[in-house]
Amino acid sequence: MINPSTAPIPLDVSPDGVAVSPDGRRLYVSSPVDGGTVLVLDTGTHTVTHRTECSGAKDMALTPDGGRLYVIDRETDAVSVVDTGSMTVTGSIPTGFAPAKPAMTPDGARLYVTIQPGGVAVIDTASNQLIRTIQVGEEPSGIAVAADGKHVYVTDHVFEGLVHVIATETDTVVGTPIAVGQFPLTAAVTPDGRRVFAVNHEDNTISVIDTAAGAVTATLEAPSFPRHAVVSRDGGRLYVGNTKGSVSVLDTRTLTLLRTLALEGIPGTMALTPDGHRIYAADDGGRFVLPFDTATVTFPVGKRPEEAAITPDGQRIFVTDAAEGTVAAIQTRPRQMTAGRTPSAVAVTPDGLQAFVIDDGVGVQVLDTTTDKVTATIAVGGAHVMALSRDGRRLYVGAGQQLSAIDTVTRQVTGIVPVQDPGGVAVSPDGTRVYVTDIATEIVLIIDSGPLGVIGEPVAVGQSPQALTVTPDGRHLYVGNVLSHDVSVLDTVDRAVKATIQIGSRPEFFSASPDGRRVYVGSGDAGTLTVIDTNTSSVSGDPIPVLQVPQGMACGADGSRLYVAALHSQAVHVFDTVTRTRVETIPAGTAATALALSPDGRRAYVTGPAAGILSVIDTNTTRIRVGGQPLGVAVDPEGRRAYVADAATGSVHVIDTATLEARGTPIPVGGSPRCVAVSPDGGLLYVTDSAGSVAVVDTATGTAARAPIPVGSSPAGLAITSDGTRLYVANSGDGTLTVIDTGSGTVTGTPVAAGVAPLNLALAPDGSRLFVTDTGADAVLVIDTGTLAATGSLAVPGAPHGVAVSRDGRSLLVTVPAAKVLVVADTATLTISGSPVPVGGAPHGLALAPEDRRAFVANAASNTVSVVDW
Repeated sequence: MINPSTAPIPLDVSPDGVAVSPDGRRLYVSSPVDGGTVLVLDTGTHTVTHRTECSGAKDMALTPDGGRLYVIDRETDAVSVVDTGSMTVTGSIPTGFAPAKPAMTPDGARLYVTIQPGGVAVIDTASNQLIRTIQVGEEPSGIAVAADGKHVYVTDHVFEGLVHVIATETDTVVGTPIAVGQFPLTAAVTPDGRRVFAVNHEDNTISVIDTAAGAVTATLEAPSFPRHAVVSRDGGRLYVGNTKGSVSVLDTRTLTLLRTLALEGIPGTMALTPDGHRIYAADDGGRFVLPFDTATVTFPVGKRPEEAAITPDGQRIFVTDAAEGTVAAIQTRPRQMTAGRTPSAVAVTPDGLQAFVIDDGVGVQVLDTTTDKVTATIAVGGAHVMALSRDGRRLYVGAGQQLSAIDTVTRQVTGIVPVQDPGGVAVSPDGTRVYVTDIATEIVLIIDSGPLGVIGEPVAVGQSPQALTVTPDGRHLYVGNVLSHDVSVLDTVDRAVKATIQIGSRPEFFSASPDGRRVYVGSGDAGTLTVIDTNTSSVSGDPIPVLQVPQGMACGADGSRLYVAALHSQAVHVFDTVTRTRVETIPAGTAATALALSPDGRRAYVTGPAAGILSVIDTNTTRIRVGGQPLGVAVDPEGRRAYVADAATGSVHVIDTATLEARGTPIPVGGSPRCVAVSPDGGLLYVTDSAGSVAVVDTATGTAARAPIPVGSSPAGLAITSDGTRLYVANSGDGTLTVIDTGSGTVTGTPVAAGVAPLNLALAPDGSRLFVTDTGADAVLVIDTGTLAATGSLAVPGAPHGVAVSRDGRSLLVTVPAAKVLVVADTATLTISGSPVPVGGAPHGLALAPEDRRAFVANAASNTVSVVDW
């Protein structure tokens, strides 16, 4: 079993190539350091088990049976052959000058290797001989072989990049070279051979090639100098390694970015495990291998999370926490609003109801944060920096050669002060002073806010002063001097520089802690955060690495968390200010630049200039107190309410999904309620009582709509038809299924056999089949809803728990607690699709996003929720 840890694996050499054995137990790592070495790592323990000296070892290719490893030797312009059984070098095959990027045909009969200038060497692996050289372009850099072995795709690393196609039957270049982006480094082919993705390093794009048409049909943006790419086993995902320390995950069907994974290093060559659930990447420039999971992202949530329900729009999930008596409300993706063409800065009013966003070249956009709509545009030509007064009544905007004061109520300019080249703006806590840096004259202007005017003489600071911040007491101003790599500390009372602090990198943005004891200085070029102790006016400790180009930041209200927008990881990194470690990475959905927190700290507003959007991110998981032992949860069809069954108090709690607060008093249902289902019209609530009945609640009045309906022993799961006329109840105590006519509120017929201990239920979208998890057997039963007869079963690797059916009805998803996996199966054939996906400990509850192929799994034993792309 592969080690579940995704921590970087330390090596004593710098890795270049990686390859995984067909059984997934071995990871091969090549390194040209110290003459050349090939390491063997055990994927279960992540430890080195063997090392072999191998001249100039760089990129590698493994035969399909795993018996031989072909390693590029740049020292002798050859390919070394390594027997993986004995881990000895058994031969060397001369190739021509500067061999690189070997690619094996699926049958293992041929190895294709780029050579310079403009060639591809073809090696026969049976004889281990060079059999021919194919002339291909000017500077071939990457090779990908189609799954059927009929074509080889070669990227030509020139400015106006090309992809050449080789027919393997004749080993000749066929067709016209396909024009792609600038300097394509590598290529990847989907398993069906219909698409090739060319990774264009210089213009940050990925060219999508239709292999039948022999042309580019789409061009995708990549965040930061992409270099390597791998396609998932099913062809649904493309993983692109970026120079700035991240991996972009793209959906190959919709050609959209799903998420960006931040790594603790720079991903070089990547290798996919046989089950497709893990990628190992060589750390380019470091001495690590970087493992990351391809299908899942896991985050902590409560203690003993049991069940999960998702809102109809897919924006939020609710997870019951049976141990702590709470429900966790989790944002599934950033909420995004259009914010002009290129939003570059953001500020939020004290009431949190409005956001002001600088739109380069247009002015300031005013957004209503409740409707996500632009309500006004304030025309301020050339606006590029701004600051909002603490009371939210004045907005100060640096634009062109002036500072403009804007009344946020009337949205009119009320005053102007000439500034040759405004670089940064800050407002004193009491709102009486405005501070502006002038890049051209290297000064700070101190301005009286009313009437607007300069006070005294300008204060000289360092070279190219730009960003600045004021301490909470208003006494000191910290100014970042970009070209002199230092920070000027200005006493606002004396109007003089009292200290200059050397940073060693470009101080580009600031945030002061709420208590004023620390000032955090961000440097995008160095990828670090520097901490200044305001008592001593000195740097405190070593810089904190961020890696993915930090652009803006804000300190949380209690000072314990620092939120940093990182451009190339398309995320917000959250740092613990005490330990100075990153504790969370929150996807922003786009390249993240400027950042502002809402007054209550629950939301982060992040500008995405490339996409013209403002992302709204939950900064933490909201926990809602709902009693003693919340178990089941369901969301109404309109997404306005979430209903939570509390087994400890015999009641159902109602949560307002907009305010994330419990509404009114809990609804008493008696007994020990476990599962909840809402009628399609939202008017009725059905709740199982483990004592043997189903309660029916009128959601409008919060009272019983009729007397509890007796069912079988220990009823658990519920499923209601799309027309709301039938309710299915799994009776886990006696292995039966009860059918209720919801119109009359009576049981239809007699309970039918449904395995040993049926637990949870899921209906096919057309209502023709009911899927039943049987915890008494390692199977999911399939019941025909017309005849109520079992028509089949799906064998799973352990007793199943949660179950869900995809919107199209083609896929069945099942959690298996003992195996710690999520199983994805084909509903037509009742066979498991691919390998089960590893999740957390004791996966129980399961909820599917309404549109994406994405599942949320509540892991009761590991206190986490896994987000699974399936």
